[in-house]
Amino acid sequence: MGIAFTLLVVALVLYLSFIPKESYPRISWIPFADKGDHMAAYAAFGFFFFLATLRIPGSGKQRKIQERPHSTLHLTSWAGPSIIYTLVAGTLLGFVVEMLQPKFGRSREWMDLAADFMGLVVGLAVVLLLLKGVGSYFTARPWLYDPNWKDEVDETR
Repeated sequence: MGIAFTLLVVALVLYLSFIPKESYPRISWIPFADKGDHMAAYAAFGFFFFLATLRIPGSGKQRKIQERPHSTLHLTSWAGPSIIYTLVAGTLLGFVVEMLQPKFGRSREWMDLAADFMGLVVGLAVVLLLLKGVGSYFTARPWLYDPNWKDEVDETR
């Protein structure tokens, strides 16, 4: 899902970045006009790109090497690479778009790149808070996700 939505967001960002300024749609519900549009678009990119690059230990295909499945749901231990990938990829996308816009009759504004980066940070904050909430739910219920969890049986009865 993360990859599909990331591709959709990138396609929309590229389309809206390179269409003529006269045909650019006015989105009245996003505050701060143009910079708000940049922040919203790159927040969506940051949210979905993070999900697309996130690798949770113990998920996915089992490798031939017998690894013991992990049962941790701590974001701090395995989200770092995805955060870095998201910030770098989003900043590069924003930079390339800003460099190419004059070729399409649009102006290059470096404050747009700053708004793009702030949007990435907002998108990452939202997805990390969401995953923290989901992780807290499952941490309190290990029988839902941990294949090694066994109900403690009181054998003294």
